[in-house]
Amino acid sequence: MEITKLRSPRPRLGLQNLKPWDFPATGLLRPPPVYQQKLGNLEDLLMARRSRREFTVPLTIQQLGDLLWHSYRLRKKTCLKDDVFWESRPSPAGGGCYPIQVLAFSVRTLSKTLLAYNPEYHVFGVLALTRGKIFDRAVEDVEKCLKIGNGTVLWFVADMSRSLSRYRDPESLAWRDSGALLATASLVAEGMGLNFCGLGLHDIPALRRFLKLEDWTMGVGGCVISGASPTNLTKR
Repeated sequence: MEITKLRSPRPRLGLQNLKPWDFPATGLLRPPPVYQQKLGNLEDLLMARRSRREFTVPLTIQQLGDLLWHSYRLRKKTCLKDDVFWESRPSPAGGGCYPIQVLAFSVRTLSKTLLAYNPEYHVFGVLALTRGKIFDRAVEDVEKCLKIGNGTVLWFVADMSRSLSRYRDPESLAWRDSGALLATASLVAEGMGLNFCGLGLHDIPALRRFLKLEDWTMGVGGCVISGASPTNLTKR
């Protein structure tokens, strides 16, 4: 058995100001005001949560916005030095660095479009995927792991410049942050009555090439979400 061992992260003695990755948005999409403010009792959500793989009912922009607002919105932000920040969000992250950017695409709701969630302003950056067969190849990459049907794919991309500004060897933190976000989003999805399943793949090669991601960005998984199918509604 071959196991890749990651080094333990070590805090830097001084903060480094590194240039973060900037999503090349060509437009903005503002979701409606949060509709589903309450999610139910935590004990009930923990008992009910399941991986649900029937993605037949397309997710609405309202639902996508609500889910990310509950899971990953910015609650508080403190400047430590220049462009190095400590942040607080519903999902925990090592050192408050929050390196993960959430990108979203869907065959039905967001056809030929890639969104990037801005947790500070609760808006989405928009980028068209109309060049060649980029969108189709991205779907094919994901479906090597899980058939998405009418679901919406959330891809977690860790911008390691955020963590490298405060830690040496921060790679393991990105994976822990991804797991924490996945768990938080899964409970929010359950509370919203959505179908949700985590993805086993790390990267989406077609999108990595299209976005020209640098070496310091890491694909760290994601999930597929949809509205609840009739069969799963009866089980809740």
